[in-house]
Amino acid sequence: MQEERIIMRALEPQDAEKVYEWENDYEQWTNGVNSRFFSLFAIKEYIANQQNEDIFACSQTRNIIELHTNTGKRMIGCVDLYDIDARHSKAGVGIYIDSKERGKHYATKSLELLEKYAANILCLHQLYAFVIEDNTASNSLFTSAGYSLNATLKNWVRVKDNFKNVNVYQKIL
Repeated sequence: MQEERIIMRALEPQDAEKVYEWENDYEQWTNGVNSRFFSLFAIKEYIANQQNEDIFACSQTRNIIELHTNTGKRMIGCVDLYDIDARHSKAGVGIYIDSKERGKHYATKSLELLEKYAANILCLHQLYAFVIEDNTASNSLFTSAGYSLNATLKNWVRVKDNFKNVNVYQKIL
């Protein structure tokens, strides 16, 4: 799927090293659910197996966000659907943009592509996202992308010795 210069595509074996770098970006762990390091072997296995799994059976999918320019193409991030629930037509959203590519509206374009895919291909009715309250960039992203802030879960995640609130965003497709 493509939106201007942004392309969302399936994981390929040659993506493993970059995904390995992103998954092991310790500084970003407080913004997601990751709490352990991943081996390159595990990531290669995930990529190999993802292509053979039914998206509804494994209830998740990860796609690469690629930027196409006059000088070529490069991976700039990834976007996930997780907890895909076919019965209730909903899924959670996770997005990661490489630190060198942030602030350029690539996340917004990537969410638009993901929403089209979720609605038109997977026939999902809604998407949701959990965002730590002090993650200003992600809160702004989901608000500007038309997601409604429906709840704030108090003291929901532990970050070091503190508990932080998490905002719950929802978008009807």
